[in-house]
Amino acid sequence: MELIISIIAVIISFVTFLYTVLVEYRGEQREKKQSTLEALNLLQEQVFDKLNEYTFAEIKDISDKWNESAEEKRKFVTAKKGTATEFWNTHHEYDNTINEYRVLSGYLARIEHFSLGVNTGIYDVKVTERAATSYLTMLYKKLEPLILTKNNSNNSSYENKYHKEFCKLVTALTKLEA
Repeated sequence: MELIISIIAVIISFVTFLYTVLVEYRGEQREKKQSTLEALNLLQEQVFDKLNEYTFAEIKDISDKWNESAEEKRKFVTAKKGTATEFWNTHHEYDNTINEYRVLSGYLARIEHFSLGVNTGIYDVKVTERAATSYLTMLYKKLEPLILTKNNSNNSSYENKYHKEFCKLVTALTKLEA
C-alpha cells in the first residue's frame, strides 16, 4: 500500500511540475507578445510617425545630396585644400542635408534595434508579422536609398552591411505572410 501511495505522490508531483512549467512558459510567451506590442507602439510614436512626414523622393534626394557632399569633401581633402572639418565649416550649402541625413539615420538605427530584438527572439516575430508586415516592408523600400548610401559610403575594401537586421526581418516577415 505504501508503494502505491508513493507512486501516486510521485505522479502528482510530476504532473504539478509539468503544469508549473507550462504556466511559466505561457506567461513568458505572453510577456514577449506584450513587450513586442509596447515596442511597436513606441516605434510608432518616435519613428514611424516622423518617417511618414518624408516621401520616397525626399529620402532619395537626401541620400543623393549626402553622396554628393561626401564626394565634394573627398575632392576637397584630396586636393589638399583643407581638412574635412574645414570643408564642413566652409560649405554650409550641405548643412540641411547633413542634418536630415543624421535624423533619418537615427530613425533607421531605432528600427534596426527593434529588428535585432525580433531576429534574436527577444520580441515575438508572429506579433510583429500580424501588426506591421506591410508597413515594415514599405518602410524598408522607402529607406532603401539611405541604406544603400550607408552601405556604399566607405570607399574601402570592406563590404559594409549596415542595417542587415532590418533587411533580415523584412525578408522573414514577407515569408511568413506568404
